[in-house]
Amino acid sequence: MKRKRKKIMKKRTRNRLILLIGVILVLLLAFFMIRGIVTGISSLFTSDIQSVEGYEELQSGGLTDEEISEIVSLPNYHSERAARYAAWDVKDAKERVMQVNCDMDLEPYSNTIIQEDDTDVTMLINKFYALPEGYVPADLVSLDKYACVQGEDFSCQDVEQIELRKEVYDAYIEFCDAASKENINIRAIAGYRSYDYQAGLWNYNASVYGEAYADEYYARPGQSEHNSGLCVDITFNGYNYNEIENYDGYEWILNNAHKYGFILRYPKDKVDVTRYGYESWHFRYVGKEAAKVIYDNDWTLEEYHGSK
Repeated sequence: MKRKRKKIMKKRTRNRLILLIGVILVLLLAFFMIRGIVTGISSLFTSDIQSVEGYEELQSGGLTDEEISEIVSLPNYHSERAARYAAWDVKDAKERVMQVNCDMDLEPYSNTIIQEDDTDVTMLINKFYALPEGYVPADLVSLDKYACVQGEDFSCQDVEQIELRKEVYDAYIEFCDAASKENINIRAIAGYRSYDYQAGLWNYNASVYGEAYADEYYARPGQSEHNSGLCVDITFNGYNYNEIENYDGYEWILNNAHKYGFILRYPKDKVDVTRYGYESWHFRYVGKEAAKVIYDNDWTLEEYHGSK
């Protein structure tokens, strides 16, 4: 009886051992299979990353494959800017790409692109994008309403009539009509400026205050939004134009301008993006759709284009 019991125990032990060895083998097999799959995927992933345009420039700039993957997966990644992305030392991938797309990595006037097509009202005109020399919009309209009067209104532009492009004119009148219902009487103090007028303005300020000052507050000819006829400098209720942010009514202007296609072009907290000093009076027309996107995201026009 004892011998029989021992036999049964031995058999059970052997079976358990066989089962344990089998489980271990299955686990080992599963481990190597999973590792092989992961290695294969990783290899495929690495291969895919390496085939992306701009990979070599990003890698030679010291970025890891993980960092490169994050950058190239962004919808506003541009392969032709890969070397600039790599050179711009910002850790967050989204910020790095956005800032380079906004030309924040470049010195002002170091690379100027001429805007030949003026049909896009969101076109950039800044220290990197310029209008052709002597450019004059073909659809300028004189303001016959909501314009400052020479000798009466503070800092009224010294031209016979303030002009805006037709689409901007229509939107401006609509904007001012709405503001007047809130007892906010907007007046344009400057609109379109000719190439020569802007040259004289910049040259004067550069000679009096220095080029650094002129470049911060007065665009060079061809690189001023005023040359485009797409912007307007305003005041309201007779206030000094460069103090309007201190008065009741300005908040309404800021919160409603986008409904009529306008944006505050040079905000106080975005000087590093626009490369211009804060201008509470300078409003740029970009159309209602773009203006809403810019307003909702608290962007500048540079960031609007940089997001694409």
